[in-house]
Amino acid sequence: MITKEDNELLCRVTGDAPMGRMLRQHYWLPAVLSVRVRKGEAPVKVKLFGRKFIAFRGKDGSVGFLDEACPHRGASLALGRVDDCSVTCLFHGWRISTSGEVLDVPNEPNNPEEFAKTIKVKSYPTCEGAGLVWVWIGEGEAPPPPDFEWMNLPPDQAYAAGIELKANWLQGVEATIDSSHVALLHQSWTANSATDFAATRQNTAVSYQFDKKDYGFRAAALRATPDGACLARVTEFIMPYYGLIAPIYSGAQQDRTAIIAVPIDDENLIQWYIFYNPEKPTDSWRRIQRCNQWPMAGGLPGDETNNWGQNRQIMDAGNSTGFHEIVIEDFVVMVSMGPIVDRSQEYLCSADQAIVRVRRQLLDEVRSFINGKTPKSAQSETMSYKDIRAVGGRLPSMSDDWRQIPR
Repeated sequence: MITKEDNELLCRVTGDAPMGRMLRQHYWLPAVLSVRVRKGEAPVKVKLFGRKFIAFRGKDGSVGFLDEACPHRGASLALGRVDDCSVTCLFHGWRISTSGEVLDVPNEPNNPEEFAKTIKVKSYPTCEGAGLVWVWIGEGEAPPPPDFEWMNLPPDQAYAAGIELKANWLQGVEATIDSSHVALLHQSWTANSATDFAATRQNTAVSYQFDKKDYGFRAAALRATPDGACLARVTEFIMPYYGLIAPIYSGAQQDRTAIIAVPIDDENLIQWYIFYNPEKPTDSWRRIQRCNQWPMAGGLPGDETNNWGQNRQIMDAGNSTGFHEIVIEDFVVMVSMGPIVDRSQEYLCSADQAIVRVRRQLLDEVRSFINGKTPKSAQSETMSYKDIRAVGGRLPSMSDDWRQIPR
């Protein structure tokens, strides 16, 4: 059981909260869609860990990521004009480059060039991959950016979509790593699916096995099928907020999914989805476009006053949840818990082993961080992600080793 104190330690990420300080210092995070940050156009507001930033793109294609408040008087740089590779504050014309150099202070009469050199502006390191601008907002020297296999794929093989949700970041992580809900929450979708998901309806009880890794762990959700075989879905949890989801088809050349729960503040997150295919152009975007209920652009189809748009008529007609799309089912149950779940009131079962492991690893790492130690899973020159893949498939029996499924 998680105590109230442990729950606070896990969930709080703003200000001087230890979890927030650890995540900011040791891990990169996706911040904004690359297509939103256009050359010479208005800066884009970004909120992470309760702090306000802007992202803008210079004419040379470089991305500037700065605190939103102008270092002069605190006016919003989101109002500013972007010229060449700099943003100019509307208030007094201070001009700041993508690298954080103050280029002009036109209201300073006494040697403005020398005065500009005394102004310290924090420019946060960025990189781009899978259609996202990634940023590191820690102090000192940045660790190397994550080297996931999707980072260098061409645009037609990797792209991202995201939705802001009224829920704590840990709720997003836990929803991603929990395989036991697939056969129950998503039963209408799986029952009509011509994929391996359909086999989860044959046995809703799941047993777990784990492989501990430096980056997190592999969680194998195993289900016995009526013919004596074993359906295995192996999810990868990568500290601190990545979940790589097992594909819905067995076999090669299938689209893959990574889900990343990024804290906006203590009570809000953005849930990023990266769809990618290392072998060929991905077709996930066409699937999403065909579903007019995909909520990435406009949010959920309602709020708690109307049960987030739940349709009881289609429930009466046989739909198990009253929602048309599988991802909306995930989002709604997550948000329905409230912005921060009181985990001290839960009754967990053996199907929650992956949830327990996520919490335990996060608590172990943040306590080490509080004691001045670098988290074991911190991004570094020796922490490579490029060979990590979630897998799924059928095994001849429950006694066969799921580790034999090739990545």
